[in-house]
Amino acid sequence: MELTKEQHLQIDNYIFACGIKFYDVRTEIVDHFANILEQKLNKNPDLNFKKEIENIHRNFSDRGFSRLLKEKTKSVQKRFFKQSLKNFITFFKVPKIIIAAALFYCLQLLMQLFDDKELYFYVLTGIGFLYLIAFLIKRKEKKNKFLALNLNNALFHIIHNMIILFNTLTIFRNKESFTNPLYNNIQLTIYVMLILLLWSVNTVYNQNKKTVRTLYPLVTL
Repeated sequence: MELTKEQHLQIDNYIFACGIKFYDVRTEIVDHFANILEQKLNKNPDLNFKKEIENIHRNFSDRGFSRLLKEKTKSVQKRFFKQSLKNFITFFKVPKIIIAAALFYCLQLLMQLFDDKELYFYVLTGIGFLYLIAFLIKRKEKKNKFLALNLNNALFHIIHNMIILFNTLTIFRNKESFTNPLYNNIQLTIYVMLILLLWSVNTVYNQNKKTVRTLYPLVTL
């Protein structure tokens, strides 16, 4: 017996109340519950629907939905980082290596406009912190309805630590080192790596967002 929209909604509301806030994870669980309930209704059309949902929940796993959510989160994060790294590596192959080289060259040209090279690197650090603030605002505004689009704390800490690292390199350099082109180019290289990595992370996020829109066209992101 195929479930009605009201029955699907009842399952969805129950699972949401159990703490599964991500729409994509909840949909998967709803489908699982619906398949079981359809089989049970075929055998007994008069069963207590609400009570049967609770029975399925009790038999779902030893720890309810928490274990599934933990496994799903771990899987999504692993896939996200793997995709981001794969995208990052493409910047060291033709044709994207041209982008990396052009970015480094542009930063070098900008550096020539600063007589005080130390100030230049502090400006770059400031831009990094501005990005971090924008990232925080973005995390606050998003309701994170989908686990596949959840900007998790692990990603936040990576971005934060990379910006701190760049700032630390500037702080611990002495005045004389800023007159040395080799040291300046090394730090610029690190900055370019930071930009390309963040670029890769954002690219993968947008790709995932496009996929989610295709799979769930009726849900507002």
